[in-house]
Amino acid sequence: MNTLPESGPLVLVVEDELLIATTLEIILEAHDYRILGPVATVEEAMALLENNRPDMALLDYRLARTTTEPLLPLLAQQCVPVCILSGYGRQQLPVSYAECALLEKPFRTAALLAALQALGERPSV
Repeated sequence: MNTLPESGPLVLVVEDELLIATTLEIILEAHDYRILGPVATVEEAMALLENNRPDMALLDYRLARTTTEPLLPLLAQQCVPVCILSGYGRQQLPVSYAECALLEKPFRTAALLAALQALGERPSV
């Protein structure tokens, strides 16, 4: 984990592919986002959420043998907007992800930054 900058939105990153997690970290840091993680499991993310409230979350849909679905109720309870990173299309995701933004893999930096900007503009529930 990196040292967090003093300001900027805090983004929870849950991604089990090292190359993608590292790329997200580099892009986010270069654009003044603070990063919570990245972590590769639901359990690690839950542990981070015990003591931290991110401003937004980037969640890989599928992690090894599971999905990030168990994180959705906790993030919703904390009013944290979520963007799902997935190679699956919207119609292939479970209905529990319907309220989440979707960024299909592979994605470009500009699309990631636009998704983060849109998350930051969403009103809290």
